[in-house]
Amino acid sequence: MPKPFHLMVLTPEREFYSGDAVYVSVQSIAGSIGVLADHIPMVSALDVGTLVIQPDENTTRTAFHSEGFIEVRPECVYILSQACEWPEEIDEKRALEAEQRAQERLAQERGDDLGTMGHSKVALMRAMTRRRIKSMSSPDTK
Repeated sequence: MPKPFHLMVLTPEREFYSGDAVYVSVQSIAGSIGVLADHIPMVSALDVGTLVIQPDENTTRTAFHSEGFIEVRPECVYILSQACEWPEEIDEKRALEAEQRAQERLAQERGDDLGTMGHSKVALMRAMTRRRIKSMSSPDTK
């Protein structure tokens, strides 16, 4: 049986998750990071992606996470994110509308200010990730 560790996932609005886990993975700016108990201490910046939490070896929970940080310490793993949402909290219609707006902005900004294009790309990535996570949990896709 995998050894559990304490996991805290925090956003500016709430304590998203606090409890034991045997595994967690997030999307960092350098790629996917998976953490088990006794992982080497580290800090990394997070990109938009999928948060996978295994509270025990028989249960897996998947959620959306946006930009933030992960800090792995001997006593706890901390994930600080601008936003985290369980699939049941994701408004699919709103995510689709956000995706369409971001695509329209990207089409209009082609060749314009790179900073603005970067914001639109991140908005598009957020919307697409939310929709993917929502569709993975929908009863009609299982």
